[in-house]
Amino acid sequence: MDNQWQDYLMEAEHYINVHEAAELLDVSEDDLWGLVHKHQVPTHQIAGAFLRFKKEDIEQVKIKWRIERELFPGRTRYFSHHSTVRRAGVFEKLADYWYFNDFYILCTLLVAVLLYFIVSSQ
Repeated sequence: MDNQWQDYLMEAEHYINVHEAAELLDVSEDDLWGLVHKHQVPTHQIAGAFLRFKKEDIEQVKIKWRIERELFPGRTRYFSHHSTVRRAGVFEKLADYWYFNDFYILCTLLVAVLLYFIVSSQ
């Protein structure tokens, strides 16, 4: 009897609740419920009423997400810097354009002025 109880306790340690799974995946509980409803995260019913996750399954999902982020960086859904990076205004775009192309713009103007003097002197 004690051996069965120890096996049960060992098996119970592998299951985690929604809060713990959300912490492991670094998402909110609402986002985790959305993933559960889309069948993107494997779940287990205990006693037909309590939803639990196997810790190994959650770790596999986390590894899968990490691999997808590293292999396909443009396809990530979450970008942590959206709130800190704002769109550049027109003045900032022109300033950047001038900063990177000032030499070419000045050389083009110099060539145009020299061609004007050459053509007008003939």
